[in-house]
Amino acid sequence: MSPEHPVRIKITGDAGVLPATVATPLAVVLNELLQNAYDHAYPEGKDIDSGEVVLTLERGNGMLVVEVVDDGAGLPDGFDLDASTGLGLSIVRTLVTSELGGTIEVRAGQGSDGRPGTVVELRVPLDKAAE
Repeated sequence: MSPEHPVRIKITGDAGVLPATVATPLAVVLNELLQNAYDHAYPEGKDIDSGEVVLTLERGNGMLVVEVVDDGAGLPDGFDLDASTGLGLSIVRTLVTSELGGTIEVRAGQGSDGRPGTVVELRVPLDKAAE
C-alpha cells in the first residue's frame, strides 16, 4: 500500500493486564499478523483503494480471544496454515501453540465488493491468577 491507498487499523476490546509470559509472545504474534495483513491483503496492482484491519481483544472465562480481520483480497486458493512454509506464519504458529499453549485458526472472511478478507483467530488460555 501507499499513502494514496491507506490501511486503517481499528482496535476494539481490551486484553487487560497480561503477565510478561503472555504479553511478550503475543506482541510478536500481533505484529506479524498485522504486517501480513498489510502485505498480503492489499497487494500492489490489485484494484483496492483502501482497507481496514480490525483487531478485537476479548477476555473472559480464563481465555483471551484475539481476532485480526481484514477486508482485503482473501486467502489464496487451497491455503492451509499447517502446510504454510512462510517464516512469519511459522513463527506465529509456534508462539501461539507452544509458547502460549493456545490455538490459531485462519479462515476466509465475509467481506463484500469482491473482497472476501481474512480472519485470524487466536485463543490463548490465561492462568487463573491473571484473571
